[in-house]
Amino acid sequence: MAKRFLWKSNYRKIPQFVQNALIDIDSDLIVVSATKKINRKEIEAGQYSHVGLSQDGSSIIAKGPSQPVSKAGKWSKRNAHGWDRIRKDWPKIQKTWIVESPNFGNGARNGWTMHSRTREVYQHQIFEPQGMTIEASVLEDKGGEQVVVKFALSPILSRSMEEFELMLLWAINVLQENTGVTGVFSSDATNEEYLSTIEVDWRIFPPGSADEVVASLLGSVHPKNMPDFEKHVRERVKFFQEFKPKGYIRGQGDFGSYVGAQFTDDLVVFENIRYGNAIYLLYQNWVEASKRSRLDLLRDQDAHFDRVVHTQGWQKRLASMLHDELFKRGLRSQRNGYRSTPRGR
Repeated sequence: MAKRFLWKSNYRKIPQFVQNALIDIDSDLIVVSATKKINRKEIEAGQYSHVGLSQDGSSIIAKGPSQPVSKAGKWSKRNAHGWDRIRKDWPKIQKTWIVESPNFGNGARNGWTMHSRTREVYQHQIFEPQGMTIEASVLEDKGGEQVVVKFALSPILSRSMEEFELMLLWAINVLQENTGVTGVFSSDATNEEYLSTIEVDWRIFPPGSADEVVASLLGSVHPKNMPDFEKHVRERVKFFQEFKPKGYIRGQGDFGSYVGAQFTDDLVVFENIRYGNAIYLLYQNWVEASKRSRLDLLRDQDAHFDRVVHTQGWQKRLASMLHDELFKRGLRSQRNGYRSTPRGR
C-alpha cells in the first residue's frame, strides 16, 4: 500500500516520550492527544481535510469528530475493519470446518453432501473495528503563516483495561498516521463517563412477526450516518427467523448498531451493522457475556466464538454453522447427506 502522508507513519512500540508522559500522569484515564503547528497553505491545499480542517475565507475551521482514514496506515485500517490477531503464544484448540461437495461430481443431479473436518489450530484474538475518531480544535490563529491545532482521539483509555499497552499503541498510532503527531494527557472525564463509552447496554426483544421484530429493534433511534440501517435489520431478522430464536437483541445509545438474535443461553449471533464486515456466533453464557465491554467481548480465546466474515457465500456458511450448533443442543435434526471427516484424514 502506498504511503498516504509524508510524515512518519507509526511506531512499532510505545515511544519513549509517551512512556515519560505516562509517568507524570496520576490519573487512571488517559486521552491520546497532541498539538501541531500547521502551515496555513497545507490546510488550504486540503492536506488535513480528512481530520476536519478547512479554510473559510481567512479563518481555519475545525469540524469533527472525524473518522480516521483507513488508508493512513495499518493501525488505521485495523481501526476501520477490525484485526484478526493470531496468538501462537496461546494453546492450540480444536476447530471444525463445514464444507459442501457435489455427489459424484454433479450436485445439480446427485445432490450435495456436507462434510466437517476438525483439527488443532492456533487461536485467533479478534478485535472488532474500534471506531476511534479524531477531533481537531484550533488553539491559535493569528492570521499568520501557521496555526496551532490540537488533535484529540476518542475514546479515552483506562490504565486498568485489559491489554492497556496494546490499546495505547493502537491509539497513538491512529493519531500519528492521520496527523503526524501523537501524545498522551490526563483525562478530565469521570469513570462513569469512561464506562459509558465501552460498555454495551443490551435490550432483549421477544420473537414475533418480522414486522413486529423489526419495529422493536428499530425503535425511535437510528444510528447516525446509516441510511440503510432498517434494510439491514430487516434482512437479518428474516434470516434469523428461519432458526426460531428465543429473542432478539440490540445495543442501546451509542451502541445501537449492534443487532442480533439469541437462540439459547450459550448461543447468540450478533453483528455491528455500522461496519458490516463480519457476524459473530458467541458460545458463552449470555447473561455473563452481555456484561462485558465491547472492547473485550470478543478479545478472548476464540474457542468461545466464531467469526463469519462477509465475503461471498457468508450467509450460507453462517446457516450451516448455526444449524450444527442448534443440532448439538438438540434443537435441530441432523441434515440428510451430512457426514463427519475424522481429524487427521
